Amino acid sequence: MSFKEKYARISRYYELLERPLDRFFCPLRKKAVSFIEGRRVLEVGVGVGKTLRYYGRNVELCAVDAVPEALEIARKKARKLGLNACFQLADVENLPFPDESFDTVVSSFVFCTVPDPEKGVREILRVLKPGGRAIFLEHTKSDSILLNYLVLLPLKVPLKVILDDDPLRETHRLVRRYFDVELEESHYNGIVRLILARKPLQG
Repeated sequence: MSFKEKYARISRYYELLERPLDRFFCPLRKKAVSFIEGRRVLEVGVGVGKTLRYYGRNVELCAVDAVPEALEIARKKARKLGLNACFQLADVENLPFPDESFDTVVSSFVFCTVPDPEKGVREILRVLKPGGRAIFLEHTKSDSILLNYLVLLPLKVPLKVILDDDPLRETHRLVRRYFDVELEESHYNGIVRLILARKPLQG
């Protein structure tokens, strides 16, 4: 069963399942969105729309997700919030937009489940305007070897089975290979990282 099928099955319960983590993750979602630059914004892997409440009304938001059930929940939220937003069914590895379309791209807890994360990062780079900002809020391998072995490694098998989630991804290192990193914050010993990155003006 693919990650799309797994998330489709739990979409209607996702917010309930994640509620115990909201006190830790929602302030970071709010902070991530606060770093948006420009008017044209893309959010990849919007899921059920847990970031939507933090967007300003002046943003032209386009949001994509690979799971139609989740996307429909996000679309209804945006409507209630009065956001200027469009929604498209797509995954980050194959974005249906022309080159250099967006001022900012936001990714919030997405790359732990992307089958080909390098392809996804390259797609974000492609659709960003030169000098545009990419904001990554991601689960990553911890800075603590002890936490990796005692917490994240034991979680890897059940998370893979349930959600195709890999808690030991090194998305922060991948981002550094393609972008100019302006800020990298490590939270909870690196289990979560907030990364502000900029597309180079010249490739």
